[in-house]
Amino acid sequence: MTTLHVMMCANDGYAMPLTVAAHSLLHHADRGVRIELHVVTDGFSPDNTARAERCLRAAHPQVEIVWHRKDPRAFEGIRVGRYSVAALFRLLLPELFPTDIDRVLYLDCDIVVERDISELWRLDLGDKAVWAVQNGTDDDLQNYVLSKFPEIQAGPEARYFNSGVILVNMAEWRRQRVSERTRDFLQQHSDRLIFPDQDALNAVLAGHWGSLHPHWNKQILRAHQPEQAAFDDPGILHYTSRKPWTPEYMQRAKWVWHRAYLRSGWDRGTAGYVAMARLYGGQLWRHNSRRAGGRVRRLLGR
Repeated sequence: MTTLHVMMCANDGYAMPLTVAAHSLLHHADRGVRIELHVVTDGFSPDNTARAERCLRAAHPQVEIVWHRKDPRAFEGIRVGRYSVAALFRLLLPELFPTDIDRVLYLDCDIVVERDISELWRLDLGDKAVWAVQNGTDDDLQNYVLSKFPEIQAGPEARYFNSGVILVNMAEWRRQRVSERTRDFLQQHSDRLIFPDQDALNAVLAGHWGSLHPHWNKQILRAHQPEQAAFDDPGILHYTSRKPWTPEYMQRAKWVWHRAYLRSGWDRGTAGYVAMARLYGGQLWRHNSRRAGGRVRRLLGR
């Protein structure tokens, strides 16, 4: 039986989004494969751990959940700004997975999977350590990396990828020393980076990464920006700006996350529907308030 190895990282505040995301992956996965889900945290509460275990074990008959608790102080000295240091736990890949595993799918928590990920295990990974989708808002490596670090050598065709969904070729990741080089880059330059882990990975790989089909990371962008892949093409939805579990979320595809949340069973029965009704009500109120405010400003000529 084929085993799919998946890695997700979060702190306790993201226990619920992680569970919803992982449940969506398990829900759509082939029942004929075994899935080993590695959850790397700086410590979930006992209640959140139990809830996650309950939801995820019910989602797939062949899932094994492997918990790793890591100390954030291992990344002391690296500035992550408004982001969680848990995002850097992906750099622990070589120590968490044995050398006989050929690939690992890393996923952020702000995603919903709507496609069987076993397709990714049929790809030829070649000599690329990372396979990913180019960044949605701006895929120009020059803007994020090369303009700040002109010493980095990259061809004119080099693009900037989004690191929220990456398929890792473990042999090449180790051979190219991606973890060590990325950590060193962060130690030296994290104060100059906008998206610390993503910028650093792009700087280290300098355009040498494999391109996945855009449906594997359909980034929900800010208003008026074009989408990379059609919503009717199932894949992985990635909520890259505001998050759909917050009342402030007004972007597209909120209903996809709402459905995934209810399906996950994080809040069971009536409690889940009540929580979702409150969330949707708050989102709808803010959306309508914003539209009404725009109309008023236009009437006043402002």
